[in-house]
Amino acid sequence: MRRIVLEIEYHGAGFFGWQRQGPNRSVQATLEAAAADLLGAPVALHASGRTDRGVHALGMAAHLDVESRLPCAELLMALNARLPEDVSVRSVREADPRFHARFDALGKLYRYSLYLSRSRSPLQRDRTAFMPRALDARAMAEAAALLVGTHDFASFRTNPDDEPGDEDDDGPEVTADLFGPAAVQEGSFVAPPWRKPRPKGTVRTIATASVREHNHVLRLEVRGNGFLRGMVRAIAGSLVEVGLGKQPPGWLRQVMDSRDRRAAGANLPACGLTLVRVEDPAEPFAGREAAGNPA
Repeated sequence: MRRIVLEIEYHGAGFFGWQRQGPNRSVQATLEAAAADLLGAPVALHASGRTDRGVHALGMAAHLDVESRLPCAELLMALNARLPEDVSVRSVREADPRFHARFDALGKLYRYSLYLSRSRSPLQRDRTAFMPRALDARAMAEAAALLVGTHDFASFRTNPDDEPGDEDDDGPEVTADLFGPAAVQEGSFVAPPWRKPRPKGTVRTIATASVREHNHVLRLEVRGNGFLRGMVRAIAGSLVEVGLGKQPPGWLRQVMDSRDRRAAGANLPACGLTLVRVEDPAEPFAGREAAGNPA
């Protein structure tokens, strides 16, 4: 059995999000169907997280286990031949069987894009959020800098009455999915040396946060060790309040300190959000076969 890690790009407009949702079209189900057709057996795909309806990805990471000995390059081509135009596998890598796309992810980079113009752009409409007013990018960058570090981000969490956790916290951590069925049965699982403790509650560490404008498109990029559901869209909405001059840059600190979702700005539309990449440890892939062009 081989553990194969896929890096996946998709345009989110045509999907009800990453996760399987019954008859609704999802990225996960679309990829699982393509892999099952190729491999001749049902396939379970485990991702590093979930994206909501309409959110895009340049580099979503997910793994599956296969019996096939097809080289990674052939798996890449064969999967893409079976996928629709709005989803593609960018790279295929073989990994240590203990690697898990969800539990071993070290961090993620998200980008939120706003199109700043008096007139709408048909070409930008489903990749950016339309903003017909000018924004003060410098003030927004000053406010975004306050996000860097380890903080409680409860004020930016969608559905605060839900259990706290990342977008991908959808079940208990002691599962066959995490350990591997044989290890669970034998009670012999030992966590791999590269696995780091997962962030708990609503506390996260943001490594970088930047705001830049170019050719009428303003981009917020946030890189961190984990993200609460709706967190980036809520941060973007709060920064827009600063960019419009409704709040000073230091207001973002007050929002964080309040731990109250009502204190922050509104979630901006899903179409402006893109998962750029997932950061994984190098050890599970060292010396193993790979193919494709990762993000």
